[in-house]
Amino acid sequence: MAMFPGQDDEMRKRASRLSELQERHRSNHPGPGPRSSPWGEGRVAAVGPRLLLVEDDEEIREAMGGILREEGYEVVLAENGRAALDGLRDGTARPDLIILDLRMPVMDGWEFRAVQKNDPALASIPVIAVSADASAKAEAIAAHAYLRKPLTPPVLLEVISRVLGDVERRKLLGRVEEAERFAALGRLAASVGHEINNPLAFVSMNVDLAASELLRMLQRDGAGGGPAEATPWRLRLSRLHEMLADARIGLDRIRDVVKDLQSLSRTHAAKTETFALDDLLDETLAMSRNNLEHRAVVVKDYGAIPPITGNRSALGQVFLNLLLNAAQAVPAGRAAANTIVIATTHTGGECRVEIRDTGAGIPPDVLPRIFDLFYTTKRIGEGTGLGLSVSQRIVADHGGRIDVESAVGKGTTVRVSLPVRAVGPRPTPMTPELQPRTANAAARRGRILVIDDEPMVGRAIEAALSDEHEVVLAVRARDAFARLALGERFDVILCDLLMPEVGGREVYERLAVDWPDLVHRIVFMTGGAFTPESSELLETTTHRVLAKPFTPSELRALVRAQMDERGGPPPN
Repeated sequence: MAMFPGQDDEMRKRASRLSELQERHRSNHPGPGPRSSPWGEGRVAAVGPRLLLVEDDEEIREAMGGILREEGYEVVLAENGRAALDGLRDGTARPDLIILDLRMPVMDGWEFRAVQKNDPALASIPVIAVSADASAKAEAIAAHAYLRKPLTPPVLLEVISRVLGDVERRKLLGRVEEAERFAALGRLAASVGHEINNPLAFVSMNVDLAASELLRMLQRDGAGGGPAEATPWRLRLSRLHEMLADARIGLDRIRDVVKDLQSLSRTHAAKTETFALDDLLDETLAMSRNNLEHRAVVVKDYGAIPPITGNRSALGQVFLNLLLNAAQAVPAGRAAANTIVIATTHTGGECRVEIRDTGAGIPPDVLPRIFDLFYTTKRIGEGTGLGLSVSQRIVADHGGRIDVESAVGKGTTVRVSLPVRAVGPRPTPMTPELQPRTANAAARRGRILVIDDEPMVGRAIEAALSDEHEVVLAVRARDAFARLALGERFDVILCDLLMPEVGGREVYERLAVDWPDLVHRIVFMTGGAFTPESSELLETTTHRVLAKPFTPSELRALVRAQMDERGGPPPN
């Protein structure tokens, strides 16, 4: 350490005094045994926050290090800036704070700070600069604090505490801001999901209805005799049918992305039920069979596990995401050489589901980030970075956790642990439990009232149901009220949840007052609940809820089930 004239004796006395204080602390407060410092000479005791002390004077370095250790800090020592940088870059644990002398041989404090600020891995470590230099250059050093030598231990300890406290407050503020951003993102996702699901509903139904009509035309053309396969008109119809089938695949992909986005918001209803985990896994396997069968041999290793209680649909989404990830981790066309194992176990109060693959594995630098929102290693267009983040959130909502182990070239194991809750009565599910169609219901033509502010949704519903039922459309709730006031009655009332002026809740409340005999005939339709009122209604209602987008077959089945349940014609 370079000294100015007249300062050498003073600094030596200070070092001697620091040594005396260190010995006094050590004799009065014996601490844990020391260990060697990875930065070089010196001793550290692993207790509190980690400090890196960079000081070229050995006596001062040892004395200050000793006092800091006695105050509960873990201390590592370096004799100059170069030694400090070498220690920081050799993979050793990162310090929480650097105490940096400015005037040192080999690499002084200014050079060290210049290199540190330009290294992304080191730039965020706070620095307290210490120097006997009274020049403007010394005081202008870019550091979190600057202390003049000679200094006393109380002053040093107070500044260390303040700087560490400021850093912790900034981290806390950053976490709060991040939480606020995610909350805003969740609200935005719910709102955007609702706006997308409305047009997606009528586009999906119209595509399905058009494809069904083309198929009937092709079948009629083929039944007329002759070489139907060579008819130019039939070939054109076949091509149109293929185009609609491709459009349906694209619509399904959009629906899945919207569903993942909406899962970021906790404002949606989360109805729970008790179910067998094995059954859910089998259903998920069936859904992913096309993705798995050409890539790996699937092995089921189910243990004896009790039923669990939770959101069955959401957990199914988790296992589907994990199975598809496992399929993508192994190369296509080599099924015999690869294995995907699904195993279940019951330990204590937990059910565990393990999905193991023999795929490429996850690199160590990627593994810590796999649950980060929007983080993906897939090419653009192949992944959104939502799947694992959403899955982790769903499992956490169930009081569980997801653990991942992976080795490059050997494969990955994903373990989902879920608590086993007491089996209670099964609540009314959010989606309809569709019952087999009875002969009476099949023969009876019903009257269906559709209340939806999107005219195209109403027209698509009418097209899907008109062969079986009489459908009446109302784009405003007050139009529906006017019909009911004139004495019209309906077997089923399909009502959109979120509408301008009068929404689904208000429709329900008006029916309960003026037409209570029709209250139980209402079915809510929703493209997503993003207001507190709509979320509360979905969470508490015992009525069926039809989530947009839905297929014509789902719509028809729900209407039949609703009519079966209510039975008989509507009251007059």
